[in-house]
Amino acid sequence: MHIITLMKITMSTEKLPGILSLLQAFDSLFPVGAFTMSNGMETYTQKNIVSDRKSLYDYLVSYLYSMKKNDLGFAAKAAQGQDIPELDEICTASKIPCELREGSRKMCTRFIKTQLHIGSGPRLERYADMIEKNRCTGHYCIAAGLYIADSGADINTGLQVFCYSQLSSLVNHAVKLVPLRQNDGQAALSDILAQIPDAVSYSLSLEVNRLGISGFGFDLRSMQHEKLYSRIYIS
Repeated sequence: MHIITLMKITMSTEKLPGILSLLQAFDSLFPVGAFTMSNGMETYTQKNIVSDRKSLYDYLVSYLYSMKKNDLGFAAKAAQGQDIPELDEICTASKIPCELREGSRKMCTRFIKTQLHIGSGPRLERYADMIEKNRCTGHYCIAAGLYIADSGADINTGLQVFCYSQLSSLVNHAVKLVPLRQNDGQAALSDILAQIPDAVSYSLSLEVNRLGISGFGFDLRSMQHEKLYSRIYIS
C-alpha cells in the first residue's frame, strides 16, 4: 500500500489540510536525513539475518513490536500532551546506541527547522524553544508527535502515517542492501500494514513509565554498526 492509498482511505473522515500536511511531513522526500539512517538494518543484512522477503517481514514484525514502546510510543505521548521535558529525558536515556541517539537529535533539528520555515504550530515551536534553551535534547519522534497534534488531523491517523513512513524507510534500505527485488520489499511492507493500527492503539494507551523498553537485538546490531569495516549508512 502506497502512502497515497492511505490518504484516500482517511480522506473521507479527516480534514484535507491535516492529512496533506502529514503526508508531506512524513514523506521520504522531506529533508530530515532519514535516508542516511538504517537503524541497524545494515548490520542485519551484512550478517545475512535479513536476506529475503520472509526474513524482512520477520524483522519488521520485531521492529514494530519494539517501536510501539519506543519511537511510536514517544510520538503518541507527545501528541497526547504529556510533559515534554520528561518525555525528552526518557527518550534520550532509552537510545543507548550513540549513533541512534545522535541521529534522532539531528533529524529532530532538521525537521523543526524545515517546519518552522514553512509554517508550524505552537507545540513544535515550544519544543524548539526548549531545545534552544537546553531544557531538552530534541528527538525526532517527539517532534513528530507534536507536529501531529499541531496539524489538526486525527491523532490516531497521524501516528499511523508516521509509523508507516518509518517502516517504509526500513524496507527501502533493505531493498538496496540485501539487495531485494522491489516487489519483495513491497510485499513484506504490505504484509505488516494490518498490524499498524493495533500498534498505534497500544502506544496511545501505554503508560509513560513503560516507555523506552529496549529491543536488545536492535541496540546490539546498531552498536555493531558503529564498528563496521565499511558501511553505507550513518546508523
